[in-house]
Amino acid sequence: MYERPGYRTLGGRLRDNVRRYIRKQLELPRQEIAELIEANKRAAMWLAIAGALAFATLITLLVLLVAVVALIPREWLAIGVLGLAIGTAVAALVLGIRGGMAVPALLGALVLTAIGVAAYLFFTELALAALLLTIALAVATGAMGVGGYKRLELRGPTRTITSMKETIQWAKARLLGRSAS
Repeated sequence: MYERPGYRTLGGRLRDNVRRYIRKQLELPRQEIAELIEANKRAAMWLAIAGALAFATLITLLVLLVAVVALIPREWLAIGVLGLAIGTAVAALVLGIRGGMAVPALLGALVLTAIGVAAYLFFTELALAALLLTIALAVATGAMGVGGYKRLELRGPTRTITSMKETIQWAKARLLGRSAS
């Protein structure tokens, strides 16, 4: 009637199933790593676009500032620069304390305040005002870079690791008996 498969047939099926399973297990990490790379490529692309837009915005803002500076009396402008420096120093100090970095934040706030006082006292020197603006732009650029870095997905193939752990537990249960799990 029906033929029962022999040991050779059963062994061949078992071998084919094990090969297929191993092939699938090897495809999972490849697929997961490809997904991580694709997600980070998109994040880097958006960060680059945001950086280019920020650069263009800064250029237009600088043009606007130069036009406004030409209209404002120097004494008022010196007071405005001092206020901006002190306000930035206070903001840096608050953010640093909240971030758990009080000493660097205090040093940064002191440096910004000193730059503001120097700009107030010597505002007729255009180079000093340019220095203050350059330092402020450098700080903003660093903050954006750190923010972009924190948004990247830097992790390993977690699904693959979980799948391998489950496979090992299953194999132990099957090979060593039900009580091994």
